[in-house]
Amino acid sequence: MGFFRGLLAPFRGGLYVLRHPLKRYLLVPFVLSLLLATITMIAARSYWSQELSSMVASSPVLGSFFLAIMTVVGGAVLFLIAQPLLLAVFSDSLSERVERDVLGTAPTVPLLTSTGRALVHGLLKLVLYGIALVVGLGLTAVTGGLGSLIGVALGALSLAYDGFDYPLARRGTSFGGKWAFLARHPGLTIGYGIGATILYLIPFAVFVASPFAAVGATLAYIEIEKAVVPAAAPPPKVSTPNIAANS
Repeated sequence: MGFFRGLLAPFRGGLYVLRHPLKRYLLVPFVLSLLLATITMIAARSYWSQELSSMVASSPVLGSFFLAIMTVVGGAVLFLIAQPLLLAVFSDSLSERVERDVLGTAPTVPLLTSTGRALVHGLLKLVLYGIALVVGLGLTAVTGGLGSLIGVALGALSLAYDGFDYPLARRGTSFGGKWAFLARHPGLTIGYGIGATILYLIPFAVFVASPFAAVGATLAYIEIEKAVVPAAAPPPKVSTPNIAANS
């Protein structure tokens, strides 16, 4: 059940937002994502235009084809790295709102502590995305398709960490504690990583994928928390009548 709960979580998050009066939380993220997509594509085209200038000059048709491919790939990679960081504040706000709607309350962290921890963990997440990108590109150059699969797997793992970061951060979980949570729930982690990756591949959904995935992770975490609390609670004591006293 953990795998399928994780696989469907990003899509459940999207349905939850669309079925409840939460659509206003998507307006700013959608606009920012459109601007980010434009900027990353322009940056990727500018970079690869210089790198492939000799190829374009010697073979305009083939060079233009490779330029278009590398622009799309490069822009998409930059977008996927930057979007979760750019929309972190909005995704966190939406995640907290959903938790309050479901549970009636949500844990709070002091502002300075929350801000400092968010900055540090945000930088660590950026490092993780960078490592996934570098390892994927490096292995692709050596092993071909296998390297691409490893890069996608690392990217999916980073998306899983990013999604569950929101409910865990509100509970003051450390950076290592967040990874420990993912390790304790491997099925959920793998399923969520695959589901979030698929969500990012859907046209137009990519612009709101980060908030949808954050809500989905929050709902999945709440279900796990509800299941763990009753199991951890000690069984009630059953009083037995004192037969000797009543005889």
